[in-house]
Amino acid sequence: MKRFCGAEFWNANLTLHTESPDLTPCFQNTVLVWIPCIFLWVSFPFYHFYLKQNNKGYIMMSVLNKFKTFFGVLLWLICWLDLFYELGKSRVQYPVNIVSPLILGITMLLATVLIQYERLRGVQSSGLLFIFWMLALLCAIVPFRSRIREALDKGVTDQLRFTTFYIYFGLLLFQLILSCFNEKPPLFSSIVTDPNPCPESTAGFLSTMTFWWFTSMVIKGYRNPLEDKDLWSLNKKDTSEVVVPTLIKNWETEKAKVQRKNQAVYSKSSNKVLNHVDGGTEEAEVLLLGKNDTKQPSFLKALLKAYGSYFLIGSVYKLMQDLISFVNPQLLNLLINFTEQKDVPSWWGFALAFLMFFCALLQTIILHQHFQYCFVTGMRLRTAIIGAVYRKALVITNSAKRSSTVGEIVNLMSVDAQRFMDLTTFLNLLWSAPLQIILALYFLWQKLGPSVLAGVAVMVLLIPLNAAIAMKTRAFQVEQMQYKDARIKLMSEILNGIKVLKLYAWENSFKEKVKQIREKELKVLRKSAYLGAVSIFAWTSAPFLVALTTFAVYVTVDDKNVLDAKKAFVSLSLFNILRFPLNMLPQVISSLVQASVSLKRIQSFLSHDELDPDSVDKKNIASGCVVTVVNGKFTWAKSDPATLHSINLMVPHGSLLAVVGHVGCGKSSLVSALLGEMEKLEGEISIRGSVAYVSQQAWIQNATLRDNILFGKPYNAEKYSSILEACALLTDLEVLPGGDQTEIGEKGINLSGGQKQRVSIARALYSEADIYLLDDPLSAVDAHVAKHIFDKVIGPEGLLKDKTRILVTHGITFLPLVDNIVVLVDGSVSEMGSYQELLTQNGAFAEFLRNYALEDVVEEDEAIELEEEEDFPEDTLSNHVDMIDNEPVANEARKQFFRQISVISVDLENPKKMSTRKRKCSERKAAEHPPDKRSSAQKLIHTETAETGRRFYVATSRQLKRLESVSRSPIYSHFSETITGTSVIRAYGRQDAFVLISDKKVDENQKSYYPGIVSNRWLGIRIEFIGNCVVLFAALFAVIEKSKLTPGLVGLSVSYALQVTMSLNWMVRMTSDLESNIVAVERVKEYSETETEAPWIVPDKRPPEDWPTHGKVEFNDYSVRYREGLDLVLKSLTLQVKGGEKIGIVGRTGAGKSSMTLCLFRILEAAAGEITIDGVKISEIGLHDLRSKLTIIPQDPVLFSGTLRMNLDPFEKYTDEDIWKVLELSHLNKFVSSQPAGINHECSEGGENLSVGQRQLVCLARALLRKTRILVLDEATAAIDLETDDLIQSTIRTQFEDCTVFTIAHRLNTILDYTRVLVLDKGQIAEFDTPTNLIAKKGIFYGMAKDAGLA
Repeated sequence: MKRFCGAEFWNANLTLHTESPDLTPCFQNTVLVWIPCIFLWVSFPFYHFYLKQNNKGYIMMSVLNKFKTFFGVLLWLICWLDLFYELGKSRVQYPVNIVSPLILGITMLLATVLIQYERLRGVQSSGLLFIFWMLALLCAIVPFRSRIREALDKGVTDQLRFTTFYIYFGLLLFQLILSCFNEKPPLFSSIVTDPNPCPESTAGFLSTMTFWWFTSMVIKGYRNPLEDKDLWSLNKKDTSEVVVPTLIKNWETEKAKVQRKNQAVYSKSSNKVLNHVDGGTEEAEVLLLGKNDTKQPSFLKALLKAYGSYFLIGSVYKLMQDLISFVNPQLLNLLINFTEQKDVPSWWGFALAFLMFFCALLQTIILHQHFQYCFVTGMRLRTAIIGAVYRKALVITNSAKRSSTVGEIVNLMSVDAQRFMDLTTFLNLLWSAPLQIILALYFLWQKLGPSVLAGVAVMVLLIPLNAAIAMKTRAFQVEQMQYKDARIKLMSEILNGIKVLKLYAWENSFKEKVKQIREKELKVLRKSAYLGAVSIFAWTSAPFLVALTTFAVYVTVDDKNVLDAKKAFVSLSLFNILRFPLNMLPQVISSLVQASVSLKRIQSFLSHDELDPDSVDKKNIASGCVVTVVNGKFTWAKSDPATLHSINLMVPHGSLLAVVGHVGCGKSSLVSALLGEMEKLEGEISIRGSVAYVSQQAWIQNATLRDNILFGKPYNAEKYSSILEACALLTDLEVLPGGDQTEIGEKGINLSGGQKQRVSIARALYSEADIYLLDDPLSAVDAHVAKHIFDKVIGPEGLLKDKTRILVTHGITFLPLVDNIVVLVDGSVSEMGSYQELLTQNGAFAEFLRNYALEDVVEEDEAIELEEEEDFPEDTLSNHVDMIDNEPVANEARKQFFRQISVISVDLENPKKMSTRKRKCSERKAAEHPPDKRSSAQKLIHTETAETGRRFYVATSRQLKRLESVSRSPIYSHFSETITGTSVIRAYGRQDAFVLISDKKVDENQKSYYPGIVSNRWLGIRIEFIGNCVVLFAALFAVIEKSKLTPGLVGLSVSYALQVTMSLNWMVRMTSDLESNIVAVERVKEYSETETEAPWIVPDKRPPEDWPTHGKVEFNDYSVRYREGLDLVLKSLTLQVKGGEKIGIVGRTGAGKSSMTLCLFRILEAAAGEITIDGVKISEIGLHDLRSKLTIIPQDPVLFSGTLRMNLDPFEKYTDEDIWKVLELSHLNKFVSSQPAGINHECSEGGENLSVGQRQLVCLARALLRKTRILVLDEATAAIDLETDDLIQSTIRTQFEDCTVFTIAHRLNTILDYTRVLVLDKGQIAEFDTPTNLIAKKGIFYGMAKDAGLA
């Protein structure tokens, strides 16, 4: 080195053992010059690769950029000036004088080029150059001081070198200051166009490392409650648009790879088998499939490929942090050494104190960068999983849908996606914890020797215990998730069918079911909690036990071993480092266990079969025919027998085809097959043109009425109004406060069945498709409205006259007007032809028509044109101003609860029909509006924060948590809505639009989640900085008071100061978490205080066991309203019904028909007057005593998942014989006996595996089983063919002969033989007499009968 420098490289006396330390000129000219250069050249290749991958667009040359470049060029010139000055000398003294300026000059040139290259790649602030300038400046500080001292001592020997160095130093300082400032955003970047961009994208390097850019949000949240508009947009790279396709692409690649492997295995094996078994292909397949060696695609691999590289950056930060964390115990060792020695220069102590501070500071910054990367990875994982599950849910087959209920799929999106998020935070500890343990033990070995092995033994003994606990926890985890799925599924069914449960007084039975599942779940949770407690106890006490055994063994093995301050406190600080990995390992393992369960669940869902998009041929089609089916054989699931077989169908362009048949014969299945919703076993389907579909049970979105009709199409006023007129919706809109901008609640809760169906027809009309598939859309509307819609829309003179229409119908009055009729019997076509042809054939259809056709069909054609004002307000939506209040509340589960679980009296005919309690609840809750309508959510947050705006961080983080939970529920509610409407969405080809809506809702949620995680980083850095200052001052005071302090006291104060940071951090974090999570307690408290309905049983007012004996019902001056402050819906009704009378109730929609029946069940409580049944005032007895003695067959047939027997008799009061008897009476015995399980036939969620007509027959069977004195039929046979309807009516007449029957009827012919008919109008009795007398009076009833062709 002497030959290279001309002087010694290192001199301890000059550097260490002196009060005024300095470094040798050789060291200064080599090491201090080369360090920054080496850093830049080593980093450059990686940085260049990164910039090539991430081009953000170029930045215009700015003043800042010009200055940076100018100073860079000057630095380069100064270095080269030094070089040429040396070369210009007659004799070069030493090589170092040429090599160092040369290296420095080339490095400065690289730095200057980088300034421009970064500008062209859109880098606004360079971290690499900031670190380079800082390193260069720090390395220049020593020569800066040395040269001044030398000048003061000896004077300036080399004038030029002296001057150039100080210019060089000044330029470095300028460059460092300039690199703290930001360039403008690149041209054409999204930041420029975004109204509220996240400042992170434009933040400088220092600001990014310290999260300073977040400070503005914290201040804003402290001063005023945060609102949705205050949140920044999500960074482009974190949005669903970027994140989800990445995962899906990798998952598809993984699936394709596994498929190829499986095919290869299959073909090899099949060849082997076929060589031995002659022609035994089927046998070969069985053998192969039995081996279970088909590989499943790995979702984990797809995740790793998609997000592994980003996560790896966080891992690198973690590695750096782990290594730096071991520096401070070594520095503590040196500090205690320093206090023990008396003759050491004092600057040693100060240097150690500041080194400890800088190490701790660096550790803090690096740790929080690691966390940031982990949390962002977790966030992206959640976005991707939700996106993938949503997209999959739109394409899975019906059989797959059966195995995954809505509740289970929502769980995948919420619980399982959340577990992946939680895991990413700790995942690095899988390798980091062992690394930290090994390093800690290595340093402890140096201090305490082999005694450390005693501590290791304790740790090793704990490992099998923890492994056993982890395995057991995993088993519990799987079990608990099964119970959780079952409970959520049951709860969602209960909430969907709460009205039926209340009407039948079945709450106790279902309450017990939920209780049983919950008890099993709690049992598992209790076991898990005990296991967790044992695990946490073992690992929390581990560091203490390790330290105790190590020190005890160290002292006892040898008398020479003395546990002095240095050994004790340095070892303790190492044991403290050991504490974190040891404490966290059990958490990581349990988190890993949970995530592995979730991984399997998500993987199996994403591997489900998908609907074959090519099952319906959209191109190849016979000329003249738009819909063709040849030898079609279809099933709902490959494992099930065929639902439709031998289907041959040709529908010419522009024709109207009617599909008729008995309940359950496959009419809806035929429509589904044409849509490609069923599994095609044989045959061909071809469809030419776009399709519009009206489902039997109308699917309505939680959106405005107009949006429901437009369904993504552009608004055309003329076309829109003509469609409203054709669908008889115009008069509905006139009475709405918001017109067609009125918000429709979830599942169309504030519309009647008929209104929902007409909105659904309007949607189909607006889509202007080529082919219209109409699945019995006219059964849900009144007879005269059905006629209007047929005439104006479907029929030969309707808006669709030139389109191809396939209409499933039970209305025989329309059959003469259709072009062709298909008659289905047991899943196959029995007859087909025009109306006249079928009559001529004189088959089963002709026989059916002769029995059920009205005397004079021709009369229909001459029906008088109706005046709209008079006849169509019946089916109006609602004239009730408060409709917009009926919006779902903030949290999904809570929303469902508040909408449905209290006393729900939503008469599906009128949105006013909502219980007082429910309305009060929804007013108190934050409404879930579209993004621009969150006023009530904001008010809620406002009051929350006004109470507790105590601290910067807590105030902001709490509001962010609240905003996040408010924006989370729309994701799941939109998803549930999508699942129920998949067939409609697919039919209209709107999958992509719905995927976009879902993505937008997820992004909206992540928009408030992201600032939440950054707020933790922001706080962590600031709190830990305070902790680091405590370390600095503890060390400084130890140095200053060195003479008065013992080494033991120094060790104690500094080692505990090193722990303060973590304690401070946890203290604030836990307080904040407590305040944030207490929101859940508030919600439960608020829910528990919701007003409930009347008691189920009033002990001292119980009616006699055989009550009611006669079934006499009296309304005395009875009035009712939906809640305080609203108009009466029934006004002063007074009527008497004798026991055994049959009363038909008719009237326009909103007249109060269903309200009147609901009053009998006290779903609505009286505003005035009273109802008595056999002399007992119903308002005085308990609800269960009342409801169990009445029977209703409701308008919407609700079934619960479980056996058919459970659906008929949840309390198991009746024998199997009784049940078979009622099945026979309700004409279901043929269907049930054909099922392998008979009365134990499993009904799927919502009774999906039964047709709507069959579900209605099940409801009839329930009524027959209860056989009470009073029966209410609420439009109960709307979805049933005429023949079955006729059979049912005769069953009701015979079985309920001596009972009082109230029937709300669409089909007036069903009530023509009733004792009396009650006509309601605007909540009052308009007419009440025998049908014959009413027709003779020529009043309202006569008009309705005439419309139906009955008068």
